[in-house]
Amino acid sequence: MKVSNLPKTVKYNDSDLITIVQGGSTKTITAKDFLNTLSANFSKVALELRDLREEVSKNTLNKANPVLSKPLKIGNPISAGDAATKNYVDLGNSQTVKLDGSSPIIGKLTYSDQFSFQAKDLITKKYADDLLNLTMKTVQTLSGNSFPKASAGDVFISKTSIDVFASDGPALQEGDVLICLEESEGGTNGEVGKQFAIINTNVVSATESLEGTIRIATDKEVREYSSDTAALTPKKFKDSLDTSSLFNRTLIASSTHDVIESEKGILAIDNRKSASEITLPSVSSLTNPNMFKVVIKDEFGAADLKNITIKALGSTIDSKPSIVLSNQYQAVTVYNDGKNYYIENNTHSTGSSSGSSATAESSSIIQSGTIQPSAVDTDITMYAASIDLSDYDVNQGFVVEVSGFFADNTNNKDVAIHIGSNVTVSTATTAAPQNDAFTARVTVIKAYKYAVAYGYVLLEGIAADTYRNNILELDWSSTIKVSAVANTATAVSNIKIDSMIVTPLK
Repeated sequence: MKVSNLPKTVKYNDSDLITIVQGGSTKTITAKDFLNTLSANFSKVALELRDLREEVSKNTLNKANPVLSKPLKIGNPISAGDAATKNYVDLGNSQTVKLDGSSPIIGKLTYSDQFSFQAKDLITKKYADDLLNLTMKTVQTLSGNSFPKASAGDVFISKTSIDVFASDGPALQEGDVLICLEESEGGTNGEVGKQFAIINTNVVSATESLEGTIRIATDKEVREYSSDTAALTPKKFKDSLDTSSLFNRTLIASSTHDVIESEKGILAIDNRKSASEITLPSVSSLTNPNMFKVVIKDEFGAADLKNITIKALGSTIDSKPSIVLSNQYQAVTVYNDGKNYYIENNTHSTGSSSGSSATAESSSIIQSGTIQPSAVDTDITMYAASIDLSDYDVNQGFVVEVSGFFADNTNNKDVAIHIGSNVTVSTATTAAPQNDAFTARVTVIKAYKYAVAYGYVLLEGIAADTYRNNILELDWSSTIKVSAVANTATAVSNIKIDSMIVTPLK
């Protein structure tokens, strides 16, 4: 019987019998037993499906989350779409160049075709050679004094120094490099010089005999004249002149001043408040004695009243320990010979009625204006002038002449001319001249050992008082003072001095 031929029902009880046809035989089983049997079988199938799912999960990839929990072992790939093994990749990687520098290139790299290379591309040997052929080649030794026959990129090095290269070219030093810029047949500088470049590779500091680079001198080198390899710019030359013996000016207003080497040049003395003493440095202490020259100038015209004394440490000035400027606006120029100082020029203002210094080269000193003594019964200097005896040679000298007037009384009155510490002509033999004009005159001549001095005093109506001394002692290396001295016993008005004139004889 077929199952389809059995009657159908929509409800059942546990005790209902279910007919089962199996192998042509018909059997009955209660509904409950049938369902229990099915339930047990389905539970077993469910367990088997679960185990199968777990096994499949372990050995397959989740499409939604494809993660391998352990390495996948496969064979080497054959087709382009096959998965690759580590061994396959490692083998291929060993033939490549790594960016970390750990894989040096052992074999040659070649290109199968010619490329148009970009800036960062790896180039071929041919490409490099073509460029190098246009630049430097094997360095060759330059022979001869001319540009060689060469192709573009040829390089030559000079083994000698040549003052004028290639007939009319520049100087060439040993080690200089010539590079040919274009095909050249060689020749003189004028013919092919533009076809070559000269590179000075042996650049040295220039000297008088060697060309090279030169640097600018420092201020210290200019100031001390200490460098022979540095250049002097126009600005530094001007600054050097400003501080040189020619143009440097130092104002000195103190009563004493020790000159330092950097003050070489003009020493402008302001002695309006007091006399000045200027001390020059020892010649042996000077760094550049030949460059040290000073002009000592009475810039404010006060030297006649406040003298300027000049001396030198450990040195003499024209063989004297010191010299004195005692004339308005007087100036002396002093140089040295490496040991002592000497006067190059000694001048003073001329045409001044108050001038008070005379040299062998100067004109007469004229002091005029009627004056009288400032006190009685004592020697009073009325007029005075300084004379630098070192300016006079043998058979040269000077004349001092004084004029004045004695009052009309019987009081004692005396006038004398002093030459240094020597009293020469005087009116001593006529104790009380009365109402007399007078002229006193003395001449001093330098002899080989002593000085010869002679003179007189002329009084109206009285025989002349004369004077002679052929052994007058004077230090002809010193500066002395000559003066007109008056002494009146009672009243200062008894003597009047009108003038004193000092005239050099040369």
